[in-house]
Amino acid sequence: MAIVSPKPQTTRLRVTGILQEDNMQLILSDTPGWIEQTAYPLQQVMNLQVKIALEDADVLVWVADPHFGDPIPDRVAQMVRQSGIPTVLCYTKRDLKRAEKDPQKENSVNLPFEPVAVFHVSGTTHEGVNDLLTALKSMLPVHPPYFPEDYMSDRNMRFFLSEMIREQAMLLYGAEIPYHLFVAVETCKGVDESAPLAQIFATIYTGKESHVPILIGKGGKQLKELGTRSRKEMEQFLHQKVYLNLSVKLRKDWRSNSSFLQKSGLFQ
Repeated sequence: MAIVSPKPQTTRLRVTGILQEDNMQLILSDTPGWIEQTAYPLQQVMNLQVKIALEDADVLVWVADPHFGDPIPDRVAQMVRQSGIPTVLCYTKRDLKRAEKDPQKENSVNLPFEPVAVFHVSGTTHEGVNDLLTALKSMLPVHPPYFPEDYMSDRNMRFFLSEMIREQAMLLYGAEIPYHLFVAVETCKGVDESAPLAQIFATIYTGKESHVPILIGKGGKQLKELGTRSRKEMEQFLHQKVYLNLSVKLRKDWRSNSSFLQKSGLFQ
């Protein structure tokens, strides 16, 4: 349910997905990546969500790419050790490893903990996913459900629609531009009612004046392309036709403006 892109720090917010089964509710929480040296309030709030996730988790799933042995930040290692949470190591891209003629030796991840189990999964082919889920279910504590049985997430529809636009911006624009964007869905009509046509109006805020013409493009070409890509994603998600209207506004240095971050409702 969280957006993905090849760029680092794509995830800004803690996103919760809820798997509902008979007498079982598995709440999966995807967090932003830890930023070792924060530069502005937005990054500080992102780190705070990592800390909060560790405080209320029953199990930690450490996701690692077996082809890259990325170092684990010291602060994260310290928090994991102090939490005492049972930790599962999950290696991704199992399908790519099998496809290689001469597979690389799996890079060892220098873990600050001893995992209770190790799994190899593929998000593309879903290999190993059921085994991982079975293990996680066995580690759940007995507790009344936290959410109603028809909930898929604790995030609302506007959040997911705004994230779809931001995901396509991450893929469409290069360099630093996506990191200066904040997407706000201003109007969202016809979605909850499952009307034949959903009408969505969204504003893309950018923190730099020089980015405005790049976002729009010559004759509005880039903004139109962003709208087309985002609309197609929304239609697949909502299973209905979508009319999407995008506009661009300048909000200088919004990432460093704590007041704007609070009023925007970005982290509610």
